Amino acid sequence: MQAKVNIACLTKRKPKWLTLRFIKLTSTESVFYSPTHNLKGSSALIVIYKNGLTSKTMQYIASQSIHPATVFLNHNEITKLHCKIRWFNQTNEIKRCGHGTLAAANFLIDHFGYCPDVFTSMSHERFTIRVKKQRAQLLLKSIEPKKSEFAESELKSVFSSAIKVAYSTDDKNGYTVVLFNEEFNKEFEKDDLKSLHVDFKALSKLHKNAVIALSIKNKDKKNAIANFRYFAPQFGVNEDSATGSAVSVIAPLLFRLHGLNKAKLIQQSNNGALLNYEFNNAQVVIY
Repeated sequence: MQAKVNIACLTKRKPKWLTLRFIKLTSTESVFYSPTHNLKGSSALIVIYKNGLTSKTMQYIASQSIHPATVFLNHNEITKLHCKIRWFNQTNEIKRCGHGTLAAANFLIDHFGYCPDVFTSMSHERFTIRVKKQRAQLLLKSIEPKKSEFAESELKSVFSSAIKVAYSTDDKNGYTVVLFNEEFNKEFEKDDLKSLHVDFKALSKLHKNAVIALSIKNKDKKNAIANFRYFAPQFGVNEDSATGSAVSVIAPLLFRLHGLNKAKLIQQSNNGALLNYEFNNAQVVIY
């Protein structure tokens, strides 16, 4: 199957000629979309490169991309069981990127019929892939957030509605999950988090973590649904369109609060996204 694509067609403008000799092939892949629910999900530019592509050149290619994430894989490693992976947005290298990893895995399955068992990030985090019906599923270790009155107080001026409670992870540049009071849920029941106003400038200055706004719509264990939005202006992304890595924090929190070990997550970004997950033994399966 033909996988090679002119990189100039996938970017804002033609990249420097020097980068092209390091590129083996490029393509795009979308994940977390649902035509039935009119949710577009998110796309990634997949770049398979030869040895010699520098971090500076990777960032340059990503800066010209029209996609939320650009994923880089070394051609010498994609046939191995373990493969290094790097992700960039237009301004920064991304620490962890669930949607980009799933996109890369599905691209390799579709075009080559195989996929590494594990992708490893620059920080040595393992992103395990399980293939089911020729589609990739992402396995991540769950991250347990703790109730944080400091985060709750710090973020009061960021949102248009009062925060009921905030939970934060311990790691630097991690995640904070916020839930809002009952008045917000009643007032905006139809649009839910879509009506939430966010002061991105204040968030960027005040808080070191990416922030997940979370709302539980249906707590029925068989058909549980939760809505969320993801904000990270301090990392170059005011709002992400589809965020797989966030589920590693959302899943254990929903289990702790409501006893849910699986649910549908609807990301209420402009594009919208549908994520399914299962949580078991400190591990989250995302698909």
